[in-house]
Amino acid sequence: MKQFLLIITVIGISSTVFAELSEAQKQKVDSYENECMVKTGVARDVVEKAQQGTLIDDPKLKAFAFCISKKIGLQNEKGEVQIEALKEQLPSLVENPEQDKDLIASCLGDSKDPEEIAFHTYICYYKANPN
Repeated sequence: MKQFLLIITVIGISSTVFAELSEAQKQKVDSYENECMVKTGVARDVVEKAQQGTLIDDPKLKAFAFCISKKIGLQNEKGEVQIEALKEQLPSLVENPEQDKDLIASCLGDSKDPEEIAFHTYICYYKANPN
């Protein structure tokens, strides 16, 4: 469950995490993922590869990441990161809560582009916890 919101925030959901969700949660994630794929035109294979850690610099993948991020409330329509929502929804990736705060701060980056923020956040968290 550690990476559940991290992964759906940006790319979708991994099969191992997907197995731990309730049926209702699986349906919601599927719905978000499908809606965002249609809206952005990203290819399913690009999303699936990203879920496995193979990330490409694809504008449609970045748009997909932002779409998912908005749907779960981690970014608003303007692309502003909702820090409190992030803190509440994102399970700790490290043992020490202070390290978690540092990780959140470092993964947000300096970009003003909403899609870049969503994409960069995924890459940063993935590098911190690739499993």
